[in-house]
Amino acid sequence: MNTIRSVLAVALAASCGFAQAIDRDAAQLELAQAATAVQAAERDDAMRYAPRDLDEAHATFEVAQRAADAREWNDAAYYAERAKVNGDLASARSRQQRAEAATEEIRRSVDALRAETGGVP
Repeated sequence: MNTIRSVLAVALAASCGFAQAIDRDAAQLELAQAATAVQAAERDDAMRYAPRDLDEAHATFEVAQRAADAREWNDAAYYAERAKVNGDLASARSRQQRAEAATEEIRRSVDALRAETGGVP
């Protein structure tokens, strides 16, 4: 029971903290971090390996930018944080897919070498 109360207290504190007014500088910082995350996902070739996640990151970042243009700092910060998370997710999924492809290539190479040597382990 105490664990549930602790979790609820932390959740309430976090939501109250975000509910506080965000100023322009904080929102701009969130936007910069989101832009960096989206650009990193693009560099990680997320368009090839995680296109849905990258599209979501782009769309959410655009919403954040529109909110900033309208001087809606709370919304800008909120959507920028979501865009950052989506960009990070796209990067992670892209790196995972590339690592799995590299692992598969190594496995095929090892299998080919084994076949050439007569199956010697």
